[in-house]
Order: sequence, then C-alpha cells, then structure tokens
Amino acid sequence: MILIKQQEGKHLKRLRKIYLIIAVFFTVFSVIFSASSYRIDSLDITAKIQEDGSVVIEEIALYNASEINGVLYNIDAKGYGKLQSLEVFYEKNGEFVSAVNDRGTASGMYTVSVSDELYKIKLYSPMRNEKRYFGFRYVLPRGVTVYEDIAQFNRKMVGRGWQNSIRDVSVKVILPKEADKDKIHAFGHGPLTGNIEILNGREIFFTLKNYRPGEFVETNILFPKEIVSKINPSYVKKTKGYDSIMAMEGKLAEESNRERDRAVRGMILGRVVFFGGVAWWLFLMVFIYLKNGKKYKVINPYGEYFRELPDDYTPAVAGTLVSRKMYPAPTHLFATVMDLVRKDYLEMEEINEVNSKGKNIKKTILKKVREVTSELKDYERLVFKWYINELGDGEKVVLEDVEKYVSKNLTNAKKFNANFEKWKTLVYTDMLSKGLKQDKRNKLAVALGVITGILLFIGGMVLIVIFQDPKFMLFNFLGIPLIVFSAAVNRPSKEKEEAYSRWKAFKKFLVDYSNLEEAKLASIHLWEHYFVYAIALGVAEKVAAGYKKIAVLRGEDDVNLRVGRNRMSLMNTYLYSRAFRTMESSTVKAAARSMSEVAKSTRSSSSGSGGGFSRGSSGGGGGRGGGGAF
Repeated sequence: MILIKQQEGKHLKRLRKIYLIIAVFFTVFSVIFSASSYRIDSLDITAKIQEDGSVVIEEIALYNASEINGVLYNIDAKGYGKLQSLEVFYEKNGEFVSAVNDRGTASGMYTVSVSDELYKIKLYSPMRNEKRYFGFRYVLPRGVTVYEDIAQFNRKMVGRGWQNSIRDVSVKVILPKEADKDKIHAFGHGPLTGNIEILNGREIFFTLKNYRPGEFVETNILFPKEIVSKINPSYVKKTKGYDSIMAMEGKLAEESNRERDRAVRGMILGRVVFFGGVAWWLFLMVFIYLKNGKKYKVINPYGEYFRELPDDYTPAVAGTLVSRKMYPAPTHLFATVMDLVRKDYLEMEEINEVNSKGKNIKKTILKKVREVTSELKDYERLVFKWYINELGDGEKVVLEDVEKYVSKNLTNAKKFNANFEKWKTLVYTDMLSKGLKQDKRNKLAVALGVITGILLFIGGMVLIVIFQDPKFMLFNFLGIPLIVFSAAVNRPSKEKEEAYSRWKAFKKFLVDYSNLEEAKLASIHLWEHYFVYAIALGVAEKVAAGYKKIAVLRGEDDVNLRVGRNRMSLMNTYLYSRAFRTMESSTVKAAARSMSEVAKSTRSSSSGSGGGFSRGSSGGGGGRGGGGAF
C-alpha cells in the first residue's frame, strides 16, 4: 500500500512538471510573439538625381497603428553634405499636410535633432486603430560620386535603424537624363530576397518584401557621367572607378550566389528535416499506441447478456472496473455501504426528532447490527469501523452529521480524506490481486516518445534560427503532446479487458433484466444482490424501476416488502424512502468535499543588369537611417 502511494505521488510530481513546462513555454511565446502597437505596411522611396549631382529624396511610410503618439524618423546624411530643404508631411483627410517644425506636442508638430550628421525627426501625430501616411522630402547636395570614367549613386536607402518590420519596401532611382540602358549597371545589397529591375534608360527599381530590423537596402548604380554635367568640377575624383567597382560587385555577387546555392540546399534539407520530423512524430504516436494503448480484442462467449454475477468481485471492484478508472469513486464507497446493509452488518433507520426550536425533523441513522467477520474484505471492514466507530458513537452514525463533520474544519476533512484514500488503495490492491491491472508499458516506446518530445520542444526554436523558417514552430507544439501521450497512455491487461467485457455484459443484463422472462421468477434476495451492483455500475434507477414493474405484475406489496432480518428491501428504500437518498448524498458529497477541502489547502501559489540583391555592402552611406514610433 505504501508503495502504491509513493507511485501515486511520483505520478503527480511528473504531471506538475509537465504542466510547469507548458506554462513556461506559452509564457515565453506570448512575450516573443506578442503583437506590437503598430506596424509599417509599406515604405516607398523615390530618389531623383539632379544634373549637379545632388539627389532629391522623397520617402513615404504607411503606418498601421493600434495606439501611438507619433513617429520617429532618422535620416543619415554623413558623407553626402549637409541635409538641405527638409520637409515633413503627414496625412490628414486623405491629403498630405506640411508638419510644423516646433517644440510643441500638438498633432502635426515635429522637432529635429542632429548628431554626427544623423538627423532625428520626432513628429507628433497620435493614432488609434488607423492607417496613416507620413512623408519626408530632403536633398543630399553631394549624393552622386563622379569618377573620370563613370558616375555612381551609392547609398543605403533603408538603414538598419528601424524599430519594426516593414512589409513592402520599394526604391525608385531616377536619372536626370535618358541614358543607354546597356550603360547602366545597378546593384542592390541587403537581404537576398530583394530584387532589382532596370525599367528603362532612366529608372531603376529596387524591391524587398518583409524587411526586418537590423537589415538594410543599399543601391549602387553606375551610369554615364555625362548626364550629371553640372556637377562641381572640384567634386570629380581624379581616378577611374568603373573597373574596381565592377570587380567588387562581381565578388559580392559570386559570394551571394554561393549563399543562394547554400540556401537552396538548406531549404531542401529543411524540408527533409521538417517532413521527416512530422513523419517520425506520426510514426511514434502510432507505435506508442500499438505498444501501450491499443486495447486487447476479447470475445465474450456468453453473448449479449451475462445472466449472473460474472466473478466473485465486490461492488466496489466491479464498479471501478466498469468505470475504466484506476481507483474507485465516491459512488463505489456508497455501494460498499449498501452491500454491508444487504449483508446485515448494518441497517438504515429513519427517526423523527424535535430540535431546539420545537421543529420536527427527520434523521437517517446507520446502525450496527453485528460485528464484522473475516468473510469481509479488509476495505469493507475499514468502512464499517470508519463509519460506526470514527464518525459515529460505536453503535450508530447519524448520516446528516457526516457532511457537516467534513465541512466543519480542515482537520476533519483531512481525517475523512485519509480514510477515503486508504479505502481506495485497499480496493485497488484487491483489483491487482485479481489480475485487474494495467499492462506493463513498453519501455522502448515510452523512451522514444519522451526523448523525441523533449528534442522537438527544445529543437523547434533552434531549427527556426538555423533554417530561418517559422514552420518549425510546429515542432514545439508537437513535443508536449508526445511527452504527455508517451507517459500517460497505458492499456488494461488482457485479464482486465476480459473481466470488463463480462461485467459490461452483466450491466446490460441488469438494465434489460425486467424485460426478461427469468426476472419474473427471481426472488427478492436475488434482486437485492443485483441491486448493490447496479448502484456500483451506475444503473440503480433503471434496476429499481424494473423491480417495481415486476412486483406489480406479481401482485406484491412492494412498498412494505421486507427481506433478511425483516428489514425493508433496499429497492423499496430507494423508491419510497428518504433514507436511501440521504445515505447516498452523505457518502458521495462528504467524500467529494473532503478531497476538495484538502486540495484547496495545499495550494500556494555580377554585371549590374538587374536581378537579386547581394550580401555585404558596396560602401554606401546612410546605414544609420531608420524609423519607428513612440
């Protein structure tokens, strides 16, 4: 018995650890993946190169905010000359309105601070569950670099400094004059998912989906220097740049293409790992079920009905078996008490008393008829002594007082619960002695399931980082059920399954008994014997109703029908007396309340003709640019 208790405790500890892991897991995920108060749906940038080498840049960002006070926008001008002609706009009633450069906090006012040629704009424009465009226009006076043989526009148009992701990024660079398309070389740097398209002899278009903070989008465009003919001659570098720039971009393109090849291989490997992991998970679920969960198929040789008690089991054992539970329930305790009444160890009696207020009240008393004998099971003797000696005065117990006793204080609840748990353990021990146990789990199946579940749970986040693919998050959610399933699934032994089949057939027999011919000939003693099992099997009401129907057909006075020591029939008591209901309520509710009270007390609590972006950077400035909200 002590060993069984220890095993129960270990099982509860394992369950608590599993629940703790689940709680921590979902807490971490809720923090990591919690929704921000805003997002940026698009960022569209247009850079118009002028003949004097300056660049007019317009940036339009679409903010989608649940609640912000305004936006932050950083413009990095280092290396391009002092920022000129800065204008800030915000959307109002579907139109762009110029913001006011002022230190106030009213909507539409902004401030600019400058540090090391990084211009930090703070624009007040409160938003609540809406979308709004914001625009920024400025001039970089030395935006273009001119060599003896080529002109270059090299800039990180989207810097690393953004606080949030951007769904769609587009950058259009417009040359001051039409040029031969073959003489335009456009390179892009940043995430390899970006793309470049030379639209015509004047426009180059860069696009990127799903920009993430810390990334950048850089343009590096080579074009004939003749189309920036008005540039200050002192700005022209006394060196040639075409060959060195093309060589650098060629190397970056080769490295990026190798990375793309690795990405393709990684993608294939990622799919193999993902689908292999899912397939292994499915295999293990089926394997564990077949080894530890699939019930034995048994054939009942007696057909639909089992017309007599299938085995020499007590009501508590039979009821627990048919309930498919490991341990008996309060209902089975009640069935045990009723069986002691049937066996004439106890009897129920209703009496009338006058309380202190002079009101006549009824009480139900459970009285001792004779001392227990060795023919009773140890858990039946326990119930007798528990009710008569501990809850009663040694001769009787008032059933209405039992639930009051449990509710009175925690000490009483603990005493009652201790006896109830001891009784459950004794019933469980009796079941084990009869072969009514669970099969031994296949250790290999359990080990594979638990280890795989832990690896899936921990490895899911690791694989997300390795393969840069969020679908591996599924592994995290597959791991926990696999661990729980592996540790919990357990099938009844073949002996237990065969016994269950017999008693299930007997239960059906009890339900349909009154409709069978043999019921009309059965004695009241047989009905009584069957009835205590009907209580344990949960069909007492149907059996009592059948008994009543048969009694009428036989012309018996069922109201006063008595058995044994001239005591009232249990079914008569069930049908016509308050005592049975009081006994049932007292037993079941007291046991449930004792468990509840104890449970509560324990809690505390390469050529530049277009194509894809390259990794690395071609050296352009502007990398500190970005934005966000406040």
